[in-house]
Amino acid sequence: MKAETHKVARLHAILWGIFSLGGMIAAFLLPVMIYMTAIAYPFSLWPFNGTKDPSFLITGHRLGALFIFITIAGSLYHGIFRFQSALTEVGLLKYRRALEAIGYFIIFAGIVVLAYYLATWYLNGTIS
Repeated sequence: MKAETHKVARLHAILWGIFSLGGMIAAFLLPVMIYMTAIAYPFSLWPFNGTKDPSFLITGHRLGALFIFITIAGSLYHGIFRFQSALTEVGLLKYRRALEAIGYFIIFAGIVVLAYYLATWYLNGTIS
């Protein structure tokens, strides 16, 4: 019984560690991504020669694709984990297992769809 409790506690600590890493990613990288894609490009605040689409600066190479993947996957994990924790605190504690299962499914499906989307970009030659 004690060894099983120790395993569960270790898994719980790892999941909360990933949650905090996702929060840090969301706090630092998401504003940069929003600035680059929603403010800098449309208002010509980013120096660009105009021969290609301005989003090429982010999506045109593997490092940009890695930046997109880490930013969106980390923010998704942090957001869903925070949302399911908030739902259990407002009175849905008896549905905790179901909320965790749904939350982890959404996280897994979102990361798989994101990876598929970026892989499609890579195979089409958008990312070089």
